[in-house]
Amino acid sequence: MTPLRLRRLLLVALAAALIVAQEVIGFEAAALTQPWSLSGTIFHAFAGLSYAVCAWIAWETADSPIPARIMITIAFLWLPPAFIAAMWPYGALWPLLESVGLFWAVLQAGLVVVYPTGRFFGPVEKWLLAIGGVAVVIRMLAVLFLMPAPARYPDCACAPNAYAFAANEALYSAIDLGFRALGIALIIGIIVLVTVRWMRGTTPARNVAFVMPVALILWCAAVTYGTVSDITGGSSALFTYLGYLGTASIPISFVAGLVFIRSLRGRVSDLMVHTRDGVDRDYWQAVLAETLRDPALKVYWWEPQLDGYVDSRGTVMQGEPDRSRPRGRAIMPIDSQSGRLAVIDHDRALSENQELLDAVSTALTLSVDNGRLREELEQTLEEVRESRVRIIEAGIQARKKIERDLHDGSQQSLVSLALSLRMAITRASADGNDGLAADLEDALAQLSGSLKQLRELARGIHPSSLTLGGLGMAISELVARSPVPVQVDVDVPDHLPPLTETTLYFFIAECLTNVAKYAGASHCSIRLAADDDGLSVSVTDDGRGGADFSKGTGLMGLVDRIAALGGTVELSMGDGGRGTTVAARIPAAALVEQRVS
Repeated sequence: MTPLRLRRLLLVALAAALIVAQEVIGFEAAALTQPWSLSGTIFHAFAGLSYAVCAWIAWETADSPIPARIMITIAFLWLPPAFIAAMWPYGALWPLLESVGLFWAVLQAGLVVVYPTGRFFGPVEKWLLAIGGVAVVIRMLAVLFLMPAPARYPDCACAPNAYAFAANEALYSAIDLGFRALGIALIIGIIVLVTVRWMRGTTPARNVAFVMPVALILWCAAVTYGTVSDITGGSSALFTYLGYLGTASIPISFVAGLVFIRSLRGRVSDLMVHTRDGVDRDYWQAVLAETLRDPALKVYWWEPQLDGYVDSRGTVMQGEPDRSRPRGRAIMPIDSQSGRLAVIDHDRALSENQELLDAVSTALTLSVDNGRLREELEQTLEEVRESRVRIIEAGIQARKKIERDLHDGSQQSLVSLALSLRMAITRASADGNDGLAADLEDALAQLSGSLKQLRELARGIHPSSLTLGGLGMAISELVARSPVPVQVDVDVPDHLPPLTETTLYFFIAECLTNVAKYAGASHCSIRLAADDDGLSVSVTDDGRGGADFSKGTGLMGLVDRIAALGGTVELSMGDGGRGTTVAARIPAAALVEQRVS
């Protein structure tokens, strides 16, 4: 807790302690002619404590410290009548307490007129408070210098007023009556002012000030009743208690408005949940209008290409936005480090809560930035994927060229050499040179072995059967060369995109190689199928299991090849850890893109 918050908390605790102490002293003294009841003590203490507690809440939630300062001052000035009566034996003390006993009323009026911003709305409020302030000072001087004894209890056994050098009970009574009448008139004026402001206000303004008029009417009724009771000499415990409740309702209404404003800020934070993936302009405007309770709210977006603002439907805003808006409306520009973003046409009542507007500005800026970053990230990922596809395609083309060069060049030369050796062997045998013929036979055998190795190498680089006969023939060749029995189930279109065919071929080839080398399997199956969502391929064996993507570059090469087409690869084990299934899926969108390109 910061030192400032600690001081404020101690001040609130001190005010609450004084209120309770004064109430207890007054109740125990029982100095009033009409005994101060326990229920009256509780209601009066509740009104005072409500100001102390609400002061702390206002300090924690209000943008301005002024409302909290007014509330805590009222809490210190909230003097129980029974406590003042307990001080009657002290002629220098009770007049001072009696003279300041209604200062809280002017402060309470000030609290009402600055609701909820902590600032005055216009000169009328200032004049009303100035008149009330002058009146309460005149009444204080009249109490000190004119009132010989408490006006409501002339027969009390109290010490004479030590300051009443010009005691005049009649004059004091007239001043006091005029003060109370003026107080009622001022309260009615404030009620009319607040009510008219509420009625003329738009939806956001009414939502913020939704309970204050009711609290004011209750307070005015209590003050009017108190004045009439003093004149007629009658009293009613029910109306007295209602008066205390009306007084307590003012700070409670104030903090209720502050809590409502704070809830709006929380709702703005919720905006980020709805718009974290970017900005849909229609949706953003609708959600913001609902959040701020301003159905007329409009958002105009900056379009650099048009060098102007457009609304959520793309209509260009005529002219540059400024603050000369229609009555009750205001403009809030929103900029970022990259330049202009938007302007928001909102209810002017929201301008009184700068922190709320700052939260809206931050939410919109973050939303736009998130959308921009998301687009850039998606574009980067798409470029990376396209780059991977181009690299694989280039590798496939290079493999094909090497395979053609080997087939048309080195392989053909070796075949020609083999034919020449065969002819030489025939001539040597005809000439009876069996030793030379045997040597040539050995050379021919070595040449045939090298030619076989060269064909295997060419087939590993890029199988000619895949180019000539398609994926089905290429898979049949793989199965024929596999030392492990393989069951094949192929159900795919005859003409797949070349990149897809090559990727699937090498996927199956790598899986069969791993089965033969590491699995120790007695059986293997290949399943290749197509549906509306794309292609799926799986290779399953009944071997010892234990395959892991992280243990070899071959499996990771499978993942990279499939991922380049936007697909995925999954590795799973059979029951008891035996047997392995490597499954891949290529989405239909990748097939469409390859056909288009």
